[in-house]
Amino acid sequence: MKLDIFCLGILLQQNYSGYEIHKMINTALAHLRQASFGALYPALNRLQAKEFISSEAVAAEISNGSLGKKVFAITDKGRAHFKTEIKKITAAEMVNSDFLSALHFSIHLTSNEVSTLIDERLADLQKEQRRLLKLPSTDISEGQRFAIRYTLSQISAAIAFLKGEGKAIQMLMQRRR
Repeated sequence: MKLDIFCLGILLQQNYSGYEIHKMINTALAHLRQASFGALYPALNRLQAKEFISSEAVAAEISNGSLGKKVFAITDKGRAHFKTEIKKITAAEMVNSDFLSALHFSIHLTSNEVSTLIDERLADLQKEQRRLLKLPSTDISEGQRFAIRYTLSQISAAIAFLKGEGKAIQMLMQRRR
């Protein structure tokens, strides 16, 4: 899903500042996608230019010394656009994995470098699994619960694969040395 549409989906829930949207994408929704501030703010600007969202400047509290913030809200036009776009989404999933790319070209790496990659990926997967297991399973929609369970099943399979096949490739590469 394009970041613009993803932001509209978030704003359907409630109004958020750009910082809050960024935090939500990269924490609670990190199993679905991630976004840098450098990608998020241009997306919000595009949405605002198309009148899919509006923003309101909120004055900062004097006590915290911040500069204030913009709070974004979805418009009726944005709601209609989201409903149209979400119906176009297919079941295809996109893979963009630095880890898998590095393994594909691992002939150019040492066995220690491959071992490090596999160990780091395994640790990252286990950390993400723990994070997802801590998410609330009540007070969320069935679709949200499904997305979390689906991601957990993928992570569990990847962990099992790395513990087996990952260790096997490490051993094979050590023998080739």
